Order: sequence, then structure tokens, then C-alpha cells
Amino acid sequence: MKMLFVAGPTPSNAFALAPLATAARDEGHQVFMSTLKERTSVVAGLGLPAIAATTTPIADIKATRRSGEREIVPDDVDHPEFIQYTGRWFGRVAAESLVQLREVAAGWRPDVVIGGPHAYAAALLAHELSVPWVRHTWAALDTVGIHVGSEGELEPELRQLGLDGVPQPDLLIDNCPPGVRWAGAAPAQQLRWVPINSQNPVEPWMYTRGERRRVCVTGGSMAARDNNFELIRSMVDSLAVLDAEIVIPAPEEVAAELRNQCDGIRAGWIPLDVLMPTCDLIVHHAGGLTGQTAMISGVPQLLLPQEKKVRRAAQLVADYGAAINLLPDEVTPDSVAKALQTLIEDSAYKDRSQALGREIAAMPSPSEVVGVLEDLATRTR
Repeated sequence: MKMLFVAGPTPSNAFALAPLATAARDEGHQVFMSTLKERTSVVAGLGLPAIAATTTPIADIKATRRSGEREIVPDDVDHPEFIQYTGRWFGRVAAESLVQLREVAAGWRPDVVIGGPHAYAAALLAHELSVPWVRHTWAALDTVGIHVGSEGELEPELRQLGLDGVPQPDLLIDNCPPGVRWAGAAPAQQLRWVPINSQNPVEPWMYTRGERRRVCVTGGSMAARDNNFELIRSMVDSLAVLDAEIVIPAPEEVAAELRNQCDGIRAGWIPLDVLMPTCDLIVHHAGGLTGQTAMISGVPQLLLPQEKKVRRAAQLVADYGAAINLLPDEVTPDSVAKALQTLIEDSAYKDRSQALGREIAAMPSPSEVVGVLEDLATRTR
């Protein structure tokens, strides 16, 4: 059977789809994963055949409407227009990807198409080929505005296919553990999260505990924005008082600046799945996969969600008792220091984090869900 996985524009999209894609290959199926040209090395690094679905640089896709107009990007991530803008450029990714994926399907026709939450090309290609479309999610994202923005940008493709909007999937797969899944979420096939990410050579300190508590601080945009270095420095000071070791997984260009500005830290591209079992606490931007990797290891979390679309998921983990969630207007050096101390000293957070880890362990494995995909494709032939 041929299975086409369509990843979204970030590396985390490839990481999220990789466990199921890898399991499908292990079961003997032919698997391709498409992504933006700049992300093909990420997919190939995971050991999967990578299709470059775009030729336009990501920066240009983000900056220019299909009409040729320049995008005006709101500075405020809470502004309603920001999530619409996000949807528009996701729509442009889908429109360009669809052209390339049609060419791929002409010579390699998939039996089922599996796409990330905003990989809209997956839905349109599957509709055109009359094969099942599977939507694969991994966090309780606020997607309403994104969908609207994407459909507006995809209006020519939708009209050509006789559609009023992006069609509903034939199957929804979700790896969010039940205890922190949004009560209003659509019914879904559960999938156990298995951490897969880009690797570096493993060093002994990464997988062994030292004498001090270890705290991981990570988060993509949080680490990359200059105005957040002061926040990271305040964390370093707070954790020094608590006699904690600080490890910051980050791209090397960011890590180098962090090492220059913060004494006594470890920073670099550190495989999170290797590091996490040695940690006592993680501070991050409420990324769904980062959070689930912490849950598997029973590690409490300090969540600092910046984007509005992830805040519901962050609050659900906090309500469960496995995290403290601070919104942008609540983040101060004092509030962060208090939260860090509470999470380290109150064992209830550790207990609830371990409970989430047990929930994940009980969810269906990727190989089991491959069987569900096989049945779906067989029924619809």
C-alpha cells in the first residue's frame, strides 16, 4: 500500500507525523513524506523519503499574497488578524504544494493521504484522487481563524474541485492524551506519541543525572526573540538560587548567544528525547510535542505560551495539575521565579505528570494505528 504523508511548514510537523510514517514503513508499506523545500533535510534526517512540495522560499510565501500584494503582518500575536494571516500563508503553501503533489500522484498514486492539522494540500489531493484523507493532530489548537484564512487563499483550487471549503477528513488521528484533550474536540483515533526528532551524537551528560536538579528551558520562538533573553537570564538567576543545572536545547546560532550571555548553562542542539528523562522540570512555549515528551517522562512543566492558538492546550495541562501556565501579560521575573520554585518543590506536579505519562503509554501504538489506515483504505477502494 502507498501512503503519502503531507507535513506542514515547521520541523515539528515532520516530527509529529514521523512515528506513524515510520511504523507504516516497518509494516512493509511504501511511504513518502512531502514538506517545504527548506524542510526536506529534516524529513530525510528522520530516515523517510522526502518530497520537496514547494520551490518558493518560505519567507516569500509568508510575505506575498497570491494577488501579488505584500502581507501586512500584525505585531500583536493576539490580534484576530494575526491568526488570519497565519491561515493565509498556510493556504499559499497548500496551493503551491498541490501542484507538485499532483505530479507525484501521476506516477505514484497513494492509497491514502495523511496530513498535519494545517496541511490543506492533503485534503484537496485526496479529494481529487478519491482516496481517504486522514488528518493527524497533536495539540488542542485554536484553528477556526486559521481555517478561514486558508480557505480564502485557496478559493481558486476549491472552486476548481467544486468545493465550498476544505473537506472534512475521513479519519481524525490525535495523539493528545485523554486527560488533557479538549472536551469539545471531535472524536478521534488515539495514537501514542513516540518522540522522534533530529539527533546529534549523544554525550554521557545528556542521559545521566548529575548531583543537582536539572531544568530544561526550550521553545523555538521564545529562545529566538531578542526581547526574551532577559527572561531567560532571569530564569538562570532564579534557578541558580535553587541550585539547579540549566540545559537549553536550541539551534546553534541561538545557543551561542545564550552561552555568551548566561554563565553556567549548557546550550545547543540537544536531542530532547534523550535529555528529558534526566530532567526535574521543563520550561517551554507550550509546544504540543515538547509537552508530550515531558509527559512521557513524568516531568512537570512551566508553560509560557506566546501564540493564542496554543493557549487552550497549555491551560488544559495546567488544569490537570501537571504544569503552571503563565500568559504573556503574567510573565515577570518574580512570577517566573515563584512558579519555578513551586514546580520543583511541590511533588503533586510530579505525580500528575507521571499520571499523564501512564495515559500515553496506554494509548494505541503507531503500528496498531497503521492497521486502522489499512482498513480505511481497503474499505474505500
